[in-house]
Amino acid sequence: MLGLLTILVVVPEGAPPTALDTWVFDVTNEWTQQAPWAVDIAAAIGVATDVVASTAFAVIVTLALAARRMWRFALFMVGCGLVGVAMVELVKTTVGRLRPPGAQEFIESGLDRSFPSGHASVGVYVYVALAVLVVVVAARSGRTVGVWLGGALFVFGIVIGLSRIVLGVHWSTDVIAGWALSSLVVLVATIVIAPQRASAQMEPSDSP
Repeated sequence: MLGLLTILVVVPEGAPPTALDTWVFDVTNEWTQQAPWAVDIAAAIGVATDVVASTAFAVIVTLALAARRMWRFALFMVGCGLVGVAMVELVKTTVGRLRPPGAQEFIESGLDRSFPSGHASVGVYVYVALAVLVVVVAARSGRTVGVWLGGALFVFGIVIGLSRIVLGVHWSTDVIAGWALSSLVVLVATIVIAPQRASAQMEPSDSP
């Protein structure tokens, strides 16, 4: 999915928006004109999950896991974060796609690289990654509330990406690519680091 999207935006000279991008942008722009509150909410989500805020959140979660000696969980969060950031910046620099018109209202100068969406990626490799850990632990301990919390984190992670479309600072394929890239990172981290094994090790032994 990520490879296909990258080809679609890189092969045409100047990486212009696709037909899907233009259609979603126009429909969303028309809707937000009738519902300006949606833009305000999207802007607030963007501020709350920017690089500084999301990094601080990830560091706090990682330190909390390390304090409880959940080393594999902590390594999982660190791995997702570091690899996720590196991959996003690499693709952003390689593609160099410009943001939608009007994005300058919400984006600082110098942050004009649009593909893939950094916020959409953060939503997965930080918040969805944490959701994976929460659900794994909750499922093994039988705590239903943990499953609901994990589900809420998952939904919030996806909403972060959607908020970038509502705000008009990313094309739809930027967001889809961000989800695809960071989902790959989380999947590989899950396979390599295997938080399930860490959860199993937390269970008390039946032997005397």
